[in-house]
Amino acid sequence: MNLPKLPGEKKLEKLNFLFRFAVLIAVMIVFGFLGLTRLMKIQIVDGAYYAGLAERSFTATQSIQAARGQIVDSEGRLLNTNNIVYKVIVQRAFLPIGGENEVIRRTLLILDENNETWLDSVPITMTAPFSFLDVSEGEIEDFKRGIGVNIDASVENCIKALFDNYEITDYEPETARAVAGVRYEMKLRDFSQHNRFTLAEDISFDTLVALKERSVSLPGVDIVEEPMRVYLDSGVMAHTRGSIGRISAEEYTEYKEQGYSLNDTIGKTGIELSMESILRGDNGIRTIERNLQGVALSDEITVSTKPGNSIKLTIDSRFQQDLQTMLQNHIYWLRTLDQTYSDTRYNMRGINSQGGAVAVIHVKTGRVLGLASYPTYDINDYILNYETVLNAELTPLLNRASSGLYRPGSSFKPVTSVAGLNNNIVNRNSTVPCGGTYTFFDDYQPHCHLRGGHGAMNVVNALRVSCNIYYYDIGRRMGIDALVECTNALGIGVNLGLETGGLTGRMTTPEIYEQLMGHPLSDGDTIQAAIGQSETLVTPLHLAVAAATIANHGVRYKPFLVDSVWNYDFTELVYKTEPQVVSTYAADRPDVWSAVHDGMVTVGDSLLWPVGGTSQLIYLPSKAAVKTGTPQAVNDTYNSVIMGYYPEDDPEIAFAVIIENSEFSRNLVRNIIDSYFYDAYEPDINEDGLVVSPWKQWDEEKRLRLLGG
Repeated sequence: MNLPKLPGEKKLEKLNFLFRFAVLIAVMIVFGFLGLTRLMKIQIVDGAYYAGLAERSFTATQSIQAARGQIVDSEGRLLNTNNIVYKVIVQRAFLPIGGENEVIRRTLLILDENNETWLDSVPITMTAPFSFLDVSEGEIEDFKRGIGVNIDASVENCIKALFDNYEITDYEPETARAVAGVRYEMKLRDFSQHNRFTLAEDISFDTLVALKERSVSLPGVDIVEEPMRVYLDSGVMAHTRGSIGRISAEEYTEYKEQGYSLNDTIGKTGIELSMESILRGDNGIRTIERNLQGVALSDEITVSTKPGNSIKLTIDSRFQQDLQTMLQNHIYWLRTLDQTYSDTRYNMRGINSQGGAVAVIHVKTGRVLGLASYPTYDINDYILNYETVLNAELTPLLNRASSGLYRPGSSFKPVTSVAGLNNNIVNRNSTVPCGGTYTFFDDYQPHCHLRGGHGAMNVVNALRVSCNIYYYDIGRRMGIDALVECTNALGIGVNLGLETGGLTGRMTTPEIYEQLMGHPLSDGDTIQAAIGQSETLVTPLHLAVAAATIANHGVRYKPFLVDSVWNYDFTELVYKTEPQVVSTYAADRPDVWSAVHDGMVTVGDSLLWPVGGTSQLIYLPSKAAVKTGTPQAVNDTYNSVIMGYYPEDDPEIAFAVIIENSEFSRNLVRNIIDSYFYDAYEPDINEDGLVVSPWKQWDEEKRLRLLGG
């Protein structure tokens, strides 16, 4: 309610108003004078001070990625190299505190508008309704630990934790998820004042322009030109050359003392991994000075980058591609044997062939000339779709040539022959009777593959017909220790020292046998070891090294993949790998090597077999020294193996082929020789592009040439 005012009250109110107005005018005059005085002091008395304050700046340093050394094949063809690309980076020093999310949102909007991708390893979909990606449980558990939730947390719990951790409240769910993913990645990559964050790589020029046009609203975001790894002919030699990737938290604990940051990339597989210290360059430093308004006052390279050294391999990528193709074609052909063969004499085991490998080395130096594994993979697929390649059928990531372990079976018999001859258990002419069954033991009497027996066998004939009884007998008489000594000297059951590593395998020894089987090695186990069975496991590379050592009369060279190291652009040689002898065995016993050599040559001469019927014959060159084997893998599964060298009068290459659950590995030898010496691998392909036969029908001229005619 409002009451009416009296006349005296109205007069008093008017006087009070005039007084307050006068006081207000006086106050304004006083403050105006003080302001004018202050302004004069700022402009005249302290003008220089405030001019300097306006120009106050701060400096930040930015790492510049050095070019990683290149990898070329033995003929200088580029395999792993670098392209200069535009990268989007974020600098902590210039990123507004409290405004990180908005800068990231604006940047991602531009990237998304231009169909670019950015770094985001959060295992949650980018769109609602959110769900976990199809990745391993371990990866999801690591993520949950990283954001501070329980292992059993739901995807909704994880999304909430992400948004809470990075104070994301005002965006649509998809936008918030994208921003949170970048903030989480920044945490993983140790984003800090001295450690930049690479948000996106290899952006288009249009994206670069869009980011530059809106750079005022993107403080802390910058574009740099830096090298990015490129894999040429990415399906060739994938296991050997390898690839790089971002350093993981586990790897960082090992590499941080070497000057790496969590934002760096390192070699992950193959030569890229094993030669990391050679390929890695020295990063540079860019020093940037900006004022408080964000205007750049200076921008200079204060430490220059130094590119890494480059590597030349021992492998010719064209020959390697031939090996890979011939192995793939051969296995395809084996799987279709029921269509190729109508003759029931032929073993149909090959129709279930699964995989295999080929190893080829240079006899006189140990240079690795080829390592083919089937199935294999494409490096670019590995990088872009790692989970798909990882989970593909028959484990293509396994390099069967250097890390696939197999029983050698009868292909091991040349090694047993060398041991028996060198230990004077037998000589070239001494014989062992083969009646089809080994009857020395009362409680264990294994058979020969020819149940009727071979008759009296010397070492040359025993190798030719692969007589088990002969090798049972000399294995028993020689004992396991002498066999192991020879085996290790020839390169089986030992670490070969290959740059990219590989499995050591094992020779059957009393210690290993008892460890694996839980009881001592028996005489029966010893004689099985003499024919390449029992617990002996080898890789194709081990067998190729053993073949080369036999060809070298007991001199074993260390196999190697790196021919030489050069400066980045291959204008200056840093060092060249010299052949290294790692062991010798029976080097003063020419009688040992001549007997084994002659036996392996007779095996090669006997390997003539019909293909696709009786009208076509596949000839192995008469100068090939080889030994085949059909070792039992598990139950009724047998692998097919061959090892040897060529040409027998002056050996240049040694090789080994192992094909899983298969047959006819020997057929590949002609392909290997034809490709290496004549550059002429030719499978028979029909009009639909399918392999009718791993070989074309050879004309008489080619047949005579390979037979030495």
